[in-house]
Amino acid sequence: MPVVVSDHMDEDVDFYVPPGADATDALNDALILSEIYGVAHIVIRGRLYVYASSNPTLTLDQSEHYVFEGDGLGEIVYVNPNGISNPASMISISPIATQEISYASSNASVTGVLQYSTYGWIVAFRNLRLSNLTSQRWLIITSFPNKMHSTMFYFEGVQFFSSIWINETTLVLFYNCYVNNNEILIDSQSREAIVLGTRFENNGGLAISPRGYAVIGCTFVSSNTYLNPGVDGNNGSIIGCVFDYARLITQGANNLRVVASQFQNVTFSGNGGYVELTQGVDYAIVACTFESYQVTISDIYGGRSLFIAFNTFNFGSNVVVQIRDGYYIDSIVITGNVFISQPYHASLIFITGSPAPGSSTVQFTGKFKMLYATFNTFISGGKGPAYGVSVSSSQQVSGRAYITIALSGVYSYIAFNYFESNNGLYDFSNNEAIGFIAVEQLSSNITGISNLMIFFNVNEGNPQYLPSNQKYTSGFNIGVNNTVS
Repeated sequence: MPVVVSDHMDEDVDFYVPPGADATDALNDALILSEIYGVAHIVIRGRLYVYASSNPTLTLDQSEHYVFEGDGLGEIVYVNPNGISNPASMISISPIATQEISYASSNASVTGVLQYSTYGWIVAFRNLRLSNLTSQRWLIITSFPNKMHSTMFYFEGVQFFSSIWINETTLVLFYNCYVNNNEILIDSQSREAIVLGTRFENNGGLAISPRGYAVIGCTFVSSNTYLNPGVDGNNGSIIGCVFDYARLITQGANNLRVVASQFQNVTFSGNGGYVELTQGVDYAIVACTFESYQVTISDIYGGRSLFIAFNTFNFGSNVVVQIRDGYYIDSIVITGNVFISQPYHASLIFITGSPAPGSSTVQFTGKFKMLYATFNTFISGGKGPAYGVSVSSSQQVSGRAYITIALSGVYSYIAFNYFESNNGLYDFSNNEAIGFIAVEQLSSNITGISNLMIFFNVNEGNPQYLPSNQKYTSGFNIGVNNTVS
């Protein structure tokens, strides 16, 4: 049975709070009353103000489920009219239940059964606007010192004008929510997280690093809005999302899959968005569209693979792969993509190096074992310059070709690609026409590619830039000097 807390004096209101008054006591009394039913279903009607204090206002315990629901769209505003110097979060989680279970018996089987009885604990928020006007960063903080991982959080139709930090849970679900100028942090001790149909804008962000996650059908809008799968974020998928001037950034999100998403810098002015995946292994980017969005995958050092397939890169959307000095990647696969270049806005492939930790320059001592660049289409829209990319604060790799390799490699297959005429597109650094391939020896540490194979390509008169000591085998190409037939 719901308990209604409101700033309106309606007949069905259980706890009335005068407009602007502190709703802390009313909310805590509503939680106490709800213990009768075993489920705390608190309905928020109108706008409630919660005054900050040095202790959390609402402490939720695992002895009952909690549902906080707006009647229409209820609002809770966390304020600090008393000038508390270090206000606590508004909502926190109590570990009392897990502590008491550990005291119940010295027999692990007994405490195991008791812990099982708490599995599936649910905390839900629906149809609410949560605003934080205090200096405390987090409106909600959850964690369990006793490593409780049976909590499920559910957010539906919630507007976040506040940041929340969720940790040590099982399933966390966000559905049809809105985040403005605040962060949703789902931390590394959580197990699964699903974010559906949620909009982030105006510097809003989603930092997500549990042990399995999916971000589906979400929108990230405006400069400095971001999606950040964190350093512990493993085995996650980003599917069907829209990034407009926003950023996708990581610091080691292993096994990340980015699928069928739209990246576009077309709506706003100022600093545009970008994709920057650092460290990590086994990234895959499949069936996405990039419009004026550079994709940089840097500081790769863990071996394994990188898979980029069936995407469209348009109007200044380079793909830059950087291997950390002294390390290698097993396999780079770039297949079935379309790269569309315009003057001043080329879309090219760069395979190069990344500085080692603590260094500000690239020594180009990394390498790749296998590079497949196959079934790609390269299109040029007309005469004009193509720019290179920065690999450190003082080093650049020029955009000499549709595919520029400035790193040592063992095997490379350039096959089944269509290299349209550059139509006057040229390298800005030296005014040379854009080629179809360039192998750059920017350092004596770059020894070239041991086995360079060029087969079954169509090249419409674009030059190739290979050093004199770079051997290659080519055959069955059109517009390329074939060494075998």
